[in-house]
Amino acid sequence: MALLIGWLLAGALAIFHHGCLRGLDRLGGRDVRRPNLTLIGVFIGLLTVHTIEILLFAGVYRVLLNYPSLGTLAGEFDGSWEGLIYFSGINFVTLGYTQIEAEGPMRLIGMMQSLAGFMLLTWSATFIYSVWSRAFR
Repeated sequence: MALLIGWLLAGALAIFHHGCLRGLDRLGGRDVRRPNLTLIGVFIGLLTVHTIEILLFAGVYRVLLNYPSLGTLAGEFDGSWEGLIYFSGINFVTLGYTQIEAEGPMRLIGMMQSLAGFMLLTWSATFIYSVWSRAFR
């Protein structure tokens, strides 16, 4: 069940990310007079998108913690939003090595967030490279 939840969450994250990239694409590489401004705007846009994605997953973890059958967060987790955001962010940008540990089925959800984060960061890097290419032709 946890793997399915993680898979569905990763899929929803991909749909959200795709929509955001489509919006940022309207900004990227169109203004040949100010390519630096275009690139910085897209970078800040991607930074904002990834922050929102991390915050959304932190919210999901908050909800999932209400279902003990899905596992828990242990280690140095104090139950705070800051702890949830930190755990979500570390899972999103790395393999989740942190002082906060997922236990039980929650580990599979964290694993899927790590996989989705890796894929989305790679997608974003490719996107910003394409914006760079168009902006500095």
